[in-house]
Amino acid sequence: MPYLLAAEADKIQDLIFRSSRLREVVGASQLLTRFCQSVGEMLAKQHGGTVIVNDGGSFRVMFNDKKQAEAFGAELAELYQLALGGSLTIAEPVEVVAAAGTKNSFQAANQAADQKLRWAKSRRSGVVAEAHMPYVAFCESCGVALAERRDTRKGRRSAGRRYYLCQTCQVKQAERDRAQQAILDDVYKAYREAAQIQGNISPDWPEDADDIADFDLSQRNYVAYLVADGNGMGQIFGSCNQQQMTKLSQNLTTIIQNSLAQAIALFRQAVPGKAAMIPVLPLILGGDDLFALIPAPYALDVARQFCLTWEREMADLVQKIGLNDLPRPTIAAAVVICKSKYPYALAYQRAKDLLKQAKQQSKRLAYATGEHLSAVNFEVILGNRLAAAEDRDNNTVIRRTLRPYWVVESTLSRDALEYGIALNTLLQQRYTLKDLPNKRLAELRRCFENVPANVQMDQRKAALEKWAVSELARILLRLSKQEQQKVTEALIALGSDKVHYWRDVKWGNKMPLAHGMLDLLEVWDFAQDLTYSPDAYEPQEDEA
Repeated sequence: MPYLLAAEADKIQDLIFRSSRLREVVGASQLLTRFCQSVGEMLAKQHGGTVIVNDGGSFRVMFNDKKQAEAFGAELAELYQLALGGSLTIAEPVEVVAAAGTKNSFQAANQAADQKLRWAKSRRSGVVAEAHMPYVAFCESCGVALAERRDTRKGRRSAGRRYYLCQTCQVKQAERDRAQQAILDDVYKAYREAAQIQGNISPDWPEDADDIADFDLSQRNYVAYLVADGNGMGQIFGSCNQQQMTKLSQNLTTIIQNSLAQAIALFRQAVPGKAAMIPVLPLILGGDDLFALIPAPYALDVARQFCLTWEREMADLVQKIGLNDLPRPTIAAAVVICKSKYPYALAYQRAKDLLKQAKQQSKRLAYATGEHLSAVNFEVILGNRLAAAEDRDNNTVIRRTLRPYWVVESTLSRDALEYGIALNTLLQQRYTLKDLPNKRLAELRRCFENVPANVQMDQRKAALEKWAVSELARILLRLSKQEQQKVTEALIALGSDKVHYWRDVKWGNKMPLAHGMLDLLEVWDFAQDLTYSPDAYEPQEDEA
């Protein structure tokens, strides 16, 4: 009787992020990918198993004997600990009953295996503290493990310096410097095709955030972190039979690589400078998960183009493998824009919070209307301040933000407009207002920051009327006739032509008034449309 074994790596982000340098983060991601692709398959064959899923730290393997499955699981966990220094949870093998190999029997076994895996994870013992002695050195990269040796690091910014490194960080560094690189090589192949690069050119990957900061057109050393995750992937995998799940797992990473490469190729067309360096550094890339360092300029449109390409390729895949009864595949993305010195782990955590909000709004739309859309959320972290734990105005009757924004190629439906507006609307208004003087932009920003958010439901329209008369009208009167027309059109596009330009938006179980002008002003330097070059955004004098 066949048996299905499920296994999953524990706390993958903690393992990958347990290093101070992005070079070692990339190495850890590549090491995880190579382990899943090679060790899982080779070891499964030794134990007579058939690999169904082996990507992103997740395994599903079919065996003809329960003892074979248990022996494979024990050896897999041991090899994972030796190779990556982390732990792997192995679930009890599940018997595939009834008509083995049919869609229904495999789906039931897969669901039971998931339940046993969750049960096993919830009963793992706590972490074990590292040994601590007063006369030993700790690793200067992770700061957690004991250093094994003092060695030099590679890289254009670290050459010549010597560091105390633990065994795990040495392995990560060595993996990043391999001639064959699991993640970077595949992304570069997709990037070459998307950018139509000819000839044998050795890729010049960024070493750290400072390299990507060189792309900041404002020369203020800003970078952006892009995090993305597919919506409803559990439903898609749960609808698969054994063959469909294998094909889906094998193609997910390729789709996310192609989507990232297409977006970055468009950025390269808009910003052709620094041609030798690839303007992206993938940090986590596997399955439907992405964490990448990208340039801050055009960051929102890079995220939008990424989502659009992912939707198209994912729709083609599910149709090709015969999953025709599922909703349209969509993805959620979050962009955190910050200084290059801002800790990447904090940026990632903030991006995950923003991603959660985008997913929740997509679920609300799907549940209420049956419409499925991708969404992008974003935030600019000024200076070195800590990211907010919670979004402002989330519990008020007036929200000074319309985030997250929908990703569409055409126009939004009436139903979707009740939950927000399209991201390309925000980008269009950035181009429309490009000639507005910085002084007026600053005044508009202060004006929308001063909106009285904490008011009662029955008082909000009166509060907005007072705000519009005392502050907004004063700014509009200072504008020229042409500027006033552009700003008024932007106020309507990012809000409405009612209630002093504010719009009702469905948010959770409430319907607050909201506006997107403050969103635009906060992300002003990073909201360019990839259709236009940076020169197109240079302010021009109005004709008399």
